[in-house]
Amino acid sequence: MPRLETFDITIRTGERGLDGTPRFSINGFPLEFDTTDGSATPGGVLEATGNPGSYPHSLVLVGPEASPWDIEEVEITYYMEGSEPYTVYLGPITLETDADLSLLYDQPLQTFDV
Repeated sequence: MPRLETFDITIRTGERGLDGTPRFSINGFPLEFDTTDGSATPGGVLEATGNPGSYPHSLVLVGPEASPWDIEEVEITYYMEGSEPYTVYLGPITLETDADLSLLYDQPLQTFDV
């Protein structure tokens, strides 16, 4: 996998949210997002940017420590070295206590009509 320069993430929270700002982990190293706007509280929308500048073997959204977190939708845009940006959408999920969400997805193959 090429080097991940930056990624943008938008998280739409459902009925149960977080009190604080979530973190991410790349290759087992927990990090804070470089920028955040909004919140992950119930019904909230959080927009965040991470600038890991690393070759990812794993990339996860660190799950809640105290209670479940209902996520309605996640949108992730990846900025990989030497590639055009691409976006992946994830549907609803509930993260239980100490459960993480994998954020590492390869670029979808291009489609075309024949």
